[in-house]
Amino acid sequence: MGVQGETADSRRELKRPRFAAASVAAFALLVYLYGPWPSPRVAPPSAGDCVELSFFTNGFHSDIGAPASLFPEDHPLRRLYPDASAFLIGWGDERFYRSDVFDIGLAIDAMIPPSPSAMHVAYNAPYAAAYLGPSESTTVAVSREGAARFVAYVDRTLALDADGSVHRIGPGKIVGRSAFVQARGSFHLFNVCNQWMARALRAAGLDINARAAWFGDGLLKQIRRTGRDRCPS
Repeated sequence: MGVQGETADSRRELKRPRFAAASVAAFALLVYLYGPWPSPRVAPPSAGDCVELSFFTNGFHSDIGAPASLFPEDHPLRRLYPDASAFLIGWGDERFYRSDVFDIGLAIDAMIPPSPSAMHVAYNAPYAAAYLGPSESTTVAVSREGAARFVAYVDRTLALDADGSVHRIGPGKIVGRSAFVQARGSFHLFNVCNQWMARALRAAGLDINARAAWFGDGLLKQIRRTGRDRCPS
């Protein structure tokens, strides 16, 4: 039974604007997620100009390994672990990332901004990646310019103390060899850990879609499609 004075035609007229608005929103979301991106303007790796990063994922979360030598000698991460030959770096929601068990409540809360973030730093990669459990990995070849841009991306994420040191907020996943440090950026549905990682790789020169990189296994497939799995000989 309809409202007095309301006809089937008038009800259809009310539904049309709503359907149109929903269609426009869905189309805009698809364009945002999968529309063409300009390729990063970074020199590609070549023989004699190549550095290898290491990407690790358990399908859900991703970390990236980088030689410590890429970072300046006085870099906050090198001061954190002066004996490190390589770093293993990840980023995520502070509360969910630091939890030792999967908590669905924390996972849902992480998607609702503002959600403070943290960076997990371990040494030495790739051995430290064992904390991820069963995982897949690939080498990522970048130029020296790409490596410098990667370091700059990490620098923009680190929240430093007044003396330029990282702000430790707790022990990491690997006892005695890792730490959680305060980071910039809010974690949410369109800025999850793998999207942060994909943007780090784009900064290094990889032509990948960061907006739709919600899961680590999908990001791994994108990396492999670039053909950047080893330095050119």
